[in-house]
Amino acid sequence: MSKPQEDVGEVAAQASGAGLTTAQVRSVVASGVGTRRWREVFTVAGAPPSYEADVMVACLAGGPQAMACRGTVARLLGIARPYFDEAGIEITVPRGASTRAARSLGATVLVRRGIADADRGRVGPIPATSAARLVVDLLDVTPVEALYAAADDVLQRRWTTPDAIRNRWMDARAFHRDVLEAVLLPWAPGPKPGSPKEMSLCRVLQLHGLPRPARQHPVWIPGRRQPRYLDLAYPEVRIAPEYDGRREHGVRRWDHDAAREDELASVGWVRLPAGRSDLIEPGATVYCDEVRAAVRARSGAA
Repeated sequence: MSKPQEDVGEVAAQASGAGLTTAQVRSVVASGVGTRRWREVFTVAGAPPSYEADVMVACLAGGPQAMACRGTVARLLGIARPYFDEAGIEITVPRGASTRAARSLGATVLVRRGIADADRGRVGPIPATSAARLVVDLLDVTPVEALYAAADDVLQRRWTTPDAIRNRWMDARAFHRDVLEAVLLPWAPGPKPGSPKEMSLCRVLQLHGLPRPARQHPVWIPGRRQPRYLDLAYPEVRIAPEYDGRREHGVRRWDHDAAREDELASVGWVRLPAGRSDLIEPGATVYCDEVRAAVRARSGAA
């Protein structure tokens, strides 16, 4: 493979950062070790294709301020699955930047009026929007459950905070405030949730008119030296809505869960397990009606 002399100059700055001299860059290019992806953007010849490499190439083609955004960032982070598992390549650039090169590579390019430092982050070596800006950028995504899943994942991992998301929303002068409020609805101060799905279930309960449940509520069982902790609980009526995910509650956990449920029942608690289908409609309404009926029944008994 050959390459014009002027193109070598364009990549020399990045190559020197990797410890290569200009002469070595020319040798690598001339020998065919590098494969041109776009003008001055190269990959190692023979390297297996990857989504990450394609995103990086698009960002380099987009200019020095380009970065991955929206579903691309979610896919790179491995969050909100399976909603973004097949996300394409989306990058964002500031107004005035050229979009032709990145689009010629198949990327979707979003032009922003300005990109603040607080909007910037990285996923490994790839420039990407920060976790807070990711949530703001996804406020218009459908289905809305994809947004909820992404927000709950980054908040539970403490990659961002509700206040940071609000600040990015205000600075971006974004729309969809009602959606933003729904996203942050369950994220009141309190104990760290055991899983993102715990907060997803908490949101479902609140959006259906039920009060905010307590998080990580301790229940003392006679004969145990440590309390059992409930993901979500209505202590006044001793009802525990709980998400039973396939990962957390597979076949190997059945005996453990049965023993735990017996212990809770022995001190008057009722556990109401929810599954993945109970986090979306119509399952969410059905499940919340069951919780509401149980709360009313126990409130009457009390």
